[in-house]
Amino acid sequence: MTDFDVVVIGAGHNGLTAAGELARGGARVLVLERAHFIGGMAATRELFPGFKHSVGAWALIAFRPELIDRLELPQFGFELIDPWSSACTFGYEGSVPFVMYNNLERQATHVFDDHGEQTATALAQLFMHIRKFGPYFSESAYGAAPNIHEVIADQPDAQSRRDFAQMWFGSTMDIVRRFMTPEMAPCLQGSLATMSIDGCYAGPWTPGTGASTLFHYLLNGLDTPKFMMPRGGIGALSASLQRRAEHYGAEVNVKTEVRSLLVDGGKVTGVRLKNGSEISARAVVSTLDANKTFLGLLGEEHLPGDFARKVREVRYNEGYIQAHLTLDGEPTWVDWLQPFATDNGSTCPTMAFTPSAEYVSDAWDQYRRGKLPERPPAYLYLPSLVDPTLAPRGKHTATIFAPYFPTDLTPDAHRSLKEQYADNCIAVFEQHAPGFVDLINDKVVLANRYFHSTFGATDGDYAQGLIDAGQMWSDRLPGESTYGTPLEGLFIGGSAAHPGPGVTCLPGLNSAKVVLRHLEALVPTR
Repeated sequence: MTDFDVVVIGAGHNGLTAAGELARGGARVLVLERAHFIGGMAATRELFPGFKHSVGAWALIAFRPELIDRLELPQFGFELIDPWSSACTFGYEGSVPFVMYNNLERQATHVFDDHGEQTATALAQLFMHIRKFGPYFSESAYGAAPNIHEVIADQPDAQSRRDFAQMWFGSTMDIVRRFMTPEMAPCLQGSLATMSIDGCYAGPWTPGTGASTLFHYLLNGLDTPKFMMPRGGIGALSASLQRRAEHYGAEVNVKTEVRSLLVDGGKVTGVRLKNGSEISARAVVSTLDANKTFLGLLGEEHLPGDFARKVREVRYNEGYIQAHLTLDGEPTWVDWLQPFATDNGSTCPTMAFTPSAEYVSDAWDQYRRGKLPERPPAYLYLPSLVDPTLAPRGKHTATIFAPYFPTDLTPDAHRSLKEQYADNCIAVFEQHAPGFVDLINDKVVLANRYFHSTFGATDGDYAQGLIDAGQMWSDRLPGESTYGTPLEGLFIGGSAAHPGPGVTCLPGLNSAKVVLRHLEALVPTR
């Protein structure tokens, strides 16, 4: 008899989701995590005494709300905060900011009243256009990955096939500019551009980013984009998932690193730990990326040659920084921005400086030439504005996120330039919230190297493989299976599998269903 039915590698949100589903199905489950905390890149940590920061993911963007009940999360302490706005994207004075209201009616009123009837009509037409892909995202959310070539071929006429091909293989701005002129609502277009290059090594005019646009705006199944926030930070979701998994009998061990997979007769039979001990299992679910799973833990000698070469072709080269700050008080935005940043005395928790799609593209042009963008697109996230449990009374936690930080730097250059890049972002917010710099007490800047060393993510890529036309749906995981692998007993259950990255719980949930079928829904003796 094996030690466990299933060993899950990684206690991120997907690993914990899989563990809960497997244990609920009757399997004996062990979760192994190399870090000293659970959550992976969906963790909330006290980086400074009294202040809690979400390290890695900071909001639920592609999360499907029905999963809250499906995963029984409220029973295990999960509570969702629904602020009045997800984000306020602004630029320079004279350009109207774009507010992502969490109420569809208010969103429509804002676009019509503040950006004009022409923009409102164009935006409605744009979303009607991309929502043609909506059923494919909904139907595949809980199942096998679609094949984009088959989806295009199945369209009823030549124009539909051209439209689908452009939306997937074209660029974000190929899609947007079908409906909007360059002069129309530049901050709105900057918001669309920045959302769509998240998780990409690309600019908004790069072919293939259309697939990322569809992913970001359709996967959550909502009528409008929405940033949802767990009370207690993003790590509160992971904590709820851990409690659920343990409630059903799963064991979760931290500070336990898996060194390699055990293979016998072409089957994966368990894991070998860093300390040399071995744990046998009827199945292993890895939530690590393809490179770390197949070339790191397994070894190329156990893989078909073509499969190994496909694994080596997976692209991870996106660069970014997260700067976590503690603030002595709330920033005060300049007068012209204030009406858009606040509502009935409540400030929007996410402020984004992306004045236009062209602004984002200029930063991309510098980044891909190995230069530090002089004018970075940047997000400022202040979750304690709507969740006071994250900071002492009267003070705030803040996180700055900026893409396009070079990844091929020497250690010394990396240390100095990440601080410089964070300071460039801080200067942007200081310009629009005078006195912001004086509010900062503490600062730590994290970039790819940190996430690579702490979580074992290849090149620190939080997406576990870039989001683009060549690495989504059936092309997400090398091979012909959505969650299975060439070796019996080995499964992929993290963001490297369909439907991809973000805090969605879907790869973990779906892989667990596949593994339970593999185990024939075994109910072991306890």
